[in-house]
Amino acid sequence: MSFEKIIISQQNRIYFIKPEEILFCRSDSCYTNIHFLQEKQILTVKSLTKLHKELLSEDFLRVNQSFIINRRFIQSIDKKKRCIELENGELIPFTVSLKELLLMIGKGTALTASHFIDPVEN
Repeated sequence: MSFEKIIISQQNRIYFIKPEEILFCRSDSCYTNIHFLQEKQILTVKSLTKLHKELLSEDFLRVNQSFIINRRFIQSIDKKKRCIELENGELIPFTVSLKELLLMIGKGTALTASHFIDPVEN
């Protein structure tokens, strides 16, 4: 699937970013910090809501008030601690219900609810 680039403007620089390279975005008041897998970060004056609308992809999930994550980088979900571990080891808390989170992750993919049922231990 090909993506369009989004434009992030800072005071002295304009970035052209491929959304598929974004790991997660974190809100910090009226700023948003965009994190990439290579530990690179870009700070923008865009709100998280505005940035989420610009991403235009089902891959980006709003898991709480402060975070948008790219579902392609989800490593695991800790149900007890209510956090998502990304491929870089970052732990992102989620406030949506576990059921809603799993539905968001599975939307547009071949995953079904049966993939998320706990195995029966003997």
